[in-house]
Amino acid sequence: MATLKFYERVLEMKTIVILSGVPYDSSKQRPQHFASYFARNGYEVLYIFLYDFDKIDPELIINLKSREYLLNLFSRNPDNIYFLKNKVNKETLKTSSLTLLINKIIEVYGGENITFISAFPEWIMHLESIPECSTLIYDCSDEWEEFIKDVDFGYTEKLIYNERKMASIADLVIVSAKKLYLKMSLLNDNIYYLPNGVWNDDYKFKGESHHIPRDLKYIKEPIVFFMGAVAEWVDIELIRFTAESRPQYSFIFVGNQRSKLPQLSNIYFLGSKNYEDLPNYLEKAKVAIIPFKVNNLTAAVTPLKFYEYLSSGTPVVTTIMPDIIDLKGSKTALDKYDFVNYLDYYINMDEISYEREVNHAINTAKSFDWEYLLKPIASLLVGENINFDSKETFINKLIQGYNLYCQNNLIKNELLNAYNRLEKYENSVSLFNTKKINEKIDFEKLALAYIKVNKYEKAIQYLQKYIEISKKSVLLSYVNSLLSENDNKDLIEIYLLKLSGNIYEGLKLTDGLVDKYGMQSKLLGLLAGLYLDIGEYEIAFQFALNTLHNLKDYRIEEVLDVYTISFLTKSLAEKFEFKLAEEIALTLIPISKEWEDKATEMLSEIYVSAHMA
Repeated sequence: MATLKFYERVLEMKTIVILSGVPYDSSKQRPQHFASYFARNGYEVLYIFLYDFDKIDPELIINLKSREYLLNLFSRNPDNIYFLKNKVNKETLKTSSLTLLINKIIEVYGGENITFISAFPEWIMHLESIPECSTLIYDCSDEWEEFIKDVDFGYTEKLIYNERKMASIADLVIVSAKKLYLKMSLLNDNIYYLPNGVWNDDYKFKGESHHIPRDLKYIKEPIVFFMGAVAEWVDIELIRFTAESRPQYSFIFVGNQRSKLPQLSNIYFLGSKNYEDLPNYLEKAKVAIIPFKVNNLTAAVTPLKFYEYLSSGTPVVTTIMPDIIDLKGSKTALDKYDFVNYLDYYINMDEISYEREVNHAINTAKSFDWEYLLKPIASLLVGENINFDSKETFINKLIQGYNLYCQNNLIKNELLNAYNRLEKYENSVSLFNTKKINEKIDFEKLALAYIKVNKYEKAIQYLQKYIEISKKSVLLSYVNSLLSENDNKDLIEIYLLKLSGNIYEGLKLTDGLVDKYGMQSKLLGLLAGLYLDIGEYEIAFQFALNTLHNLKDYRIEEVLDVYTISFLTKSLAEKFEFKLAEEIALTLIPISKEWEDKATEMLSEIYVSAHMA
């Protein structure tokens, strides 16, 4: 066991500032539950949404001198949580108002008594002046890299860079999933696994006072229930298959639809419901479902609804998600046939067996009560030490838990990540000693494992496979250029470390090569890309600019990857160096159709910046 503490701080931290990516009055998610916990335990809680800048009048903030006047900007709800009041009627408001507000909070509170809990990477833009005497916690609850690939929320690679910077400078990183633990442990030594939870008191049935919702009264039983967003991560085809296979079951969905549900007579979409009303719907459900797609995005998910289902005493059938495999009161389906069979299993149970499953579900939920989960964090904030598993112990336990499912492709991929994290690269490559390898694995991490065990040709094979599967042919110019060097093994290893998220090991190896060979063009390019990856934008820009001035016999796409080139042209445009930015983009057009498309994007940004200047 290890001990986690925030240096030698012993002051009682009584103010919590939740910096969220979701508004407080939206459907209850992790940040709102955090806010509720700390408010219930005597903390003053300020909840600020990332797009609340339109509720902040900069002219008013500048002259505030005390906590009391500052709090006048906020409303206080019945749960004793402060959130910003209505929008300010001004057209010139900018996101910089959030930075101004954060700085004013630090000023009037003195910094020492404040804990900032950031639940979204973009908040890093407003935290540049956070003092050392304040505490910054990054609550990592999503796999943003997969969001960028699979979900159209308008995010770009910059979100990933900002997250890495946030995680690197935080006093503590909290993660909601084991996959996120593996990822964040590369960036911070203070890391704590805290899965999603439930307020069990909210889901206790109230006997005679419990009423049947009007829109459920005429729907025949048995009821299979889902609550939450029907979004890109939900497997619509699985829902279709299941509903068509069991026309005698009624499938009820409450929440909102980003993805269209199948139009079948036994599927009912009842719209969004208040959090307080959800137990009324769950009481009528025989079984609840989480039909998520099985991919890297959902591998990092511990759905709130899972624990809320269990807390209500409703057994759950779910697709495979590593953090909730076969917890009591639930069944994990490995394919669509399993999914239907497990519905039958619960629905056709005799009364005594079903009641036993209900009790299993309720007892499981007790271990995930928010009061229990968040207590160690509260202890840390008042200067107490908490015992927790070391990284090595935690990851070894993770591996042990996954071994029962090691034939599953998703779990096999998680084992690859875990073995790599422990530098057990022989174990990593042994997972894939068959000729046929599933295309949904992290080929860049498998390539890294092979180069670490000195199987260089295999490493190159899987690096090329990564480029092919991820449809990133614009990387080929750069990778082929690295391969063209006589001593290319170190360069490829650094690049694989970069692709795998192990930025600091990549920087260490690059610095060693610089000491040995000097500031060569491709080393400069690697440094630019590595610093970009951790959100150190000024350092990355200087290295990219130095690379540009040191091209010698190379073309720019041979010494900088596409992301660094895009960053460089955008940065030049922001510094009014429009001509140079344009020249760089124009040189890329003849390379290929893919490069032409990328260069067009860059030129569009350059011309917009020039027009706005």
